[in-house]
Amino acid sequence: MKVAVVGGLGHIGLPLSCLLQIKDRNVIIIDENAEIIDSVFNGNPPFFEPDLKENLAKALKKGLQITDDYVKISECEYVVVTIGTSSSKKDRLNFDNLINKVSENLLPNSKLILRSTVDYGTCSKLLSNKIFQEKNIILGYCPERIAEGKAFDEMISLPQIVGAKQDKFFEFEKFFSTIGTQTINVSYEEAEFIKLFSNVYRYSEFSLINEFKNISLQFGLNFERIFEVATFDYPRLKNIAKPGFVGGPCLPKDTKTFVENFNQNNKIIDLFFKTNEIFLENILSEIKNNCSSNKIIFLGITFKPESDDLRGSVAYELLKTLISTGYDIYVVEPNISHEAIKEKTYLYEDIKDQSNYVIIGTNHEEFKSYDFKDKEVLKIGNN
Repeated sequence: MKVAVVGGLGHIGLPLSCLLQIKDRNVIIIDENAEIIDSVFNGNPPFFEPDLKENLAKALKKGLQITDDYVKISECEYVVVTIGTSSSKKDRLNFDNLINKVSENLLPNSKLILRSTVDYGTCSKLLSNKIFQEKNIILGYCPERIAEGKAFDEMISLPQIVGAKQDKFFEFEKFFSTIGTQTINVSYEEAEFIKLFSNVYRYSEFSLINEFKNISLQFGLNFERIFEVATFDYPRLKNIAKPGFVGGPCLPKDTKTFVENFNQNNKIIDLFFKTNEIFLENILSEIKNNCSSNKIIFLGITFKPESDDLRGSVAYELLKTLISTGYDIYVVEPNISHEAIKEKTYLYEDIKDQSNYVIIGTNHEEFKSYDFKDKEVLKIGNN
């Protein structure tokens, strides 16, 4: 089985490519990011994911190929598209252009697997495409549902939703069985909705607790105390999220896509964007009211703990806002290199005496061992 993974150097494509190659599939990554092709080919992943570096080394040893040449698609039985998408016009146009480029190089009767979030109705639109019909392309919408930091576990352990025609489902069942993944066949429309629903539900869940925090502040109530008492030994609130930033590369953008696709403007889900804007404004007000100095130590700016991913990070957004309003910020972020951002980063031990005010934007495990004696600490977090 020869497989092309388009966009295969990203957070979704690279772990999948490595796993397939390790399982003795013949994989070729096709990616336009020429700057990092050589680096990855030399065994250096462009981002952190547990076990990725080790698995990349294994995959390369077994023959994993990397190129920017789309013509290589014509050598493959299966083609997997893993590029990032959103509801923006630019990203939609990029997706359409890429699909056109891919379809021009597909073999007749080949199998095309879409892993990215797509607009509702995308699969039906593709099936009516002239090239798809002429080449009898077998389409599967198989959305990824893994959490960053758990890629190699969840690609195997989570059931794979497969939007496909019933008589073609076996083609995708065969593909995912090579890595030991259970598959569930649904219609194209159901698969598209499931992908959006899953992320929109999580965005709404995290946003709802922020709405309660906003309301409590409006009425002068201490929500931290309310939350602590309400959840103490109360099983029906056992797994409730804490107030915190709602960001990352998936939840907000997929929620925007859902709102647009299903005409939910100014309805419950859409209003959660305003909830999170107010939540951030309240954080800024708290800092302004409680920080007597213009110097702040800021710990953690990635979108989630133990990650190096800044995409959609509200903590990073907060940092940039504070800098733009005149604060002198000492950034401590152990999971990214100094070159990754324009803001200067420090070791905590080197700058801990620069300020008594500490913001924990993203609570990495390392921070739990830091000495905060005599510090005023604002911990923001769903972490």
